[in-house]
Amino acid sequence: MKVSFLSVFAFDANISLIDSLKTKCEISFFTEALHKVYNYIDREQLKEFITVGKDVEQIKRFQNLIPLDNTYVIKGTRSSYIFRKIYNSYKINQLIKKINPDVIVIDNITLTYLWSAIRLRKKALLIVHDPFQHSGEEFVIDKYLRKFFFKLIDNKILLNNTQKDRFILENKEENENIHTSFLSVYNYLTYYNDPVKNIVTGEFNILFFGRISSYKGIQFLLDTYTDMISSRYKNITLTIAGSGDFDFDIDIYKSNPNIKILNKFVSPEELALLINDCSVVVCPYTDATQSGVVMSAFAFKKPVIATNVGGLPEMITHQKTGIIIEKNNKKQLYEAIISLYNDPEIVDSMMENIESEYFNGSKSWKHSGELFFKAILHVDQNS
Repeated sequence: MKVSFLSVFAFDANISLIDSLKTKCEISFFTEALHKVYNYIDREQLKEFITVGKDVEQIKRFQNLIPLDNTYVIKGTRSSYIFRKIYNSYKINQLIKKINPDVIVIDNITLTYLWSAIRLRKKALLIVHDPFQHSGEEFVIDKYLRKFFFKLIDNKILLNNTQKDRFILENKEENENIHTSFLSVYNYLTYYNDPVKNIVTGEFNILFFGRISSYKGIQFLLDTYTDMISSRYKNITLTIAGSGDFDFDIDIYKSNPNIKILNKFVSPEELALLINDCSVVVCPYTDATQSGVVMSAFAFKKPVIATNVGGLPEMITHQKTGIIIEKNNKKQLYEAIISLYNDPEIVDSMMENIESEYFNGSKSWKHSGELFFKAILHVDQNS
């Protein structure tokens, strides 16, 4: 069976997912280089509109995971250039026609693959990363694109089970066409890990990383941390790393010498160092679907404290691979951090559990790929 995986992200989950699928089918991988914030590929270095993967320097390091000869990097266009975007999707579709896949997997709601999505809609599987839009991010264009793609493509796959029933109900979907799988560890990040640069500080480091947005609960984390160190825990540090605009006054926190704020795009090299050196990652979100942040942390076997929202409790086994707290509950967050700080053996145990569960067990990419392939077979048999 021939499968074309049409993506706007080069890295994150996709490389590992394709690695798990390539033994089951003949797979071609398309990705779009817009700018480095999205997928770390510099579009200005691409000489052709579509470049074969083996000629793109930034992805050669992943040659053991993805088939570089069947990987195609598109010199992308921003979504605001709608007509150019649609024309480019026509050119991409011409190459996909030559490949003649039995099934296409589309990993995002985008104009980049519009022609192919329309032409091959009966052969398409749409990955729905966000079954429901995040609070504060209900953009009008995204709303209409979502409606169009949801109507166009029958078969969809969600990355958590928690939101499946609600998604089916609210979108009037056919149950047999809605599939589920899950994210496993973002092990692409380990390819950037440089042991020579790793610095062990001996401090207890709390790390928040990811795009800055109102639903991420960053001010709640900062306030909880400030209360914590004002009492007795002076050797606990906090790092906030990510690009975006804060929706509160961040300056009042910058004067604290134990708080490090990196409000910028964080390269994979920098992120690998930050995660490797942290003690725990915190995801204090007020709403969520699933989280690539959790999977990035787990790639380095770091436990995660996260709120009980969306699919996060599916990803984190409470008291085994991390700690689940109720959102906006300062007392629970405080106690969760201090429990790990006071007992390094708990942290070591959680790291062992992450390895057992996500690297070798039921939440590995091997099992995720099997669920994806089951959905792909369903599409093929019903197209």
